Amino acid sequence: MSKIAPAPLHGGPSRQPTLRQLRGFQAVARHASFSRAADALALTQPALSAAIRDLEQLLEVTLFVRSTHRVALTPAGEALLPQVEWLVNSYGHGVAALHQTLASQARSLRVAALPSAMHLLAPPLATWHARNPDVALTVRDPLNDDLVAAVHTGEVDIGLGTDLDLPTGIDTVAVASDNLVAVLPRQHRLAARATLRWRDLLGERLALFARGSTYDLAMATLRQQGVALGGTERMLYSESLFSLVRSGLAVGVISRLYTHGLRADGLSVKALGAPAITRRIVLMARGPAQLRSPTVADCLEHLAGALRA
Repeated sequence: MSKIAPAPLHGGPSRQPTLRQLRGFQAVARHASFSRAADALALTQPALSAAIRDLEQLLEVTLFVRSTHRVALTPAGEALLPQVEWLVNSYGHGVAALHQTLASQARSLRVAALPSAMHLLAPPLATWHARNPDVALTVRDPLNDDLVAAVHTGEVDIGLGTDLDLPTGIDTVAVASDNLVAVLPRQHRLAARATLRWRDLLGERLALFARGSTYDLAMATLRQQGVALGGTERMLYSESLFSLVRSGLAVGVISRLYTHGLRADGLSVKALGAPAITRRIVLMARGPAQLRSPTVADCLEHLAGALRA
């Protein structure tokens, strides 16, 4: 198995990879082809091959397995790819911020939050932005896997999501908790109970989100509790899920955060226990902290203080 070799300890400072080499590595990894990567970078294939060869010699590893019909990452290449993507994205963001500063003395900040957690983030973020109106602010609402990936690769400066399966290199600050709940029509036989157990859902037709951690957590818990379902509808949007529940076609199982601002006519929200499934909601940013810009550090500190208050 190939390994990333440590930097040499002799002969003075080691030579650093160039941005061209890193972009070439990223492009070949994405396209799994030297010819397609060369086209994407507007380079000749020999020039790209030379850049990759120089990078491999510099790092003293083999990054790709080459054959006539296939180009694949080695284990060392797979380990290196997330760091390279972060370096390239950070460089691009830094250059964009530099041009913005030269053009209008503006700073920039990219923030993302789970759709269900945006109502937590938006008010303190608006307060911070009102105090820093020169900052060019961008806000996104991806699902958690995409959010974590964006923070990890440097496409997003600050994220608000769950701390499930976080890769190394991401710092977190816990700011809230969230639990799974059942949403029922008020005329449902279970609606009069103060709380529900997962076993109470035996035989019920359920509506859950098709993507994200809620579905996996709910289904794992139901299997663990030996609950046989009457059927499962997998929805893409919360309004679709709530509409099924209002009509009596299903019982919804959803994150409590999604019930914030819910038009509650005809609906009842019940805590699910035995066991209660709780997730931590965290602010996340790529570490180390000393490499963050003053803008990112200041906003992160403000959001952490406001959300934990």
